[in-house]
Amino acid sequence: MYEYLNGTVVDITPSYIVVDLNGVGFLVNVANPYSFKINESQKVFVYQAVSETDLTLYGFKKKEDKELFLNLLKVKGIGPKSGLAILANDDHTGLINAINNNDVNYLKKFPKIGPKAAQQIILDLKGKVATNDEEGTLFQVSGSSNSALDEALEALIALGYSEREVKKLTKALEQGASKTTDQYISAGLKLLMKG
Repeated sequence: MYEYLNGTVVDITPSYIVVDLNGVGFLVNVANPYSFKINESQKVFVYQAVSETDLTLYGFKKKEDKELFLNLLKVKGIGPKSGLAILANDDHTGLINAINNNDVNYLKKFPKIGPKAAQQIILDLKGKVATNDEEGTLFQVSGSSNSALDEALEALIALGYSEREVKKLTKALEQGASKTTDQYISAGLKLLMKG
């Protein structure tokens, strides 16, 4: 429901921060509350978890961190608290490399992540997350300067196609005249359906 909160951090505790937004204080669970500064205006990207008995906000300094968190939530057996604990370290390159290189021992170092959970993370996320040194920025599919093409490729991934499948389309889609994002998506879907 919420994408981000843009307000002032008015309280910091060991497990959450309070963001004041026009006189309303939002309690936001974050991985490292002390990376925020009190009385500082801050944009906090948020995810709202809804259960039968609770509404909880989880916050992140960067949009990429939120996206990685959402990917972790797709893993069977990983809930928001575990996902937040995994993201407590600001450098996520090691985490992403461990996923893509089947490094179970690295993943087992995180709280409440045993061998079974580590294997599940690798199974569900391998090839779906990229480090900053692969293809430019985190989660960027193509390194092109064509923003319409980049948006189309990301939309295809959002539809459920793997990054590997979508990356194979990039050269074919780059050929010919420039298109709108919608036209790139249509062309990409046609190519994917051909197999």
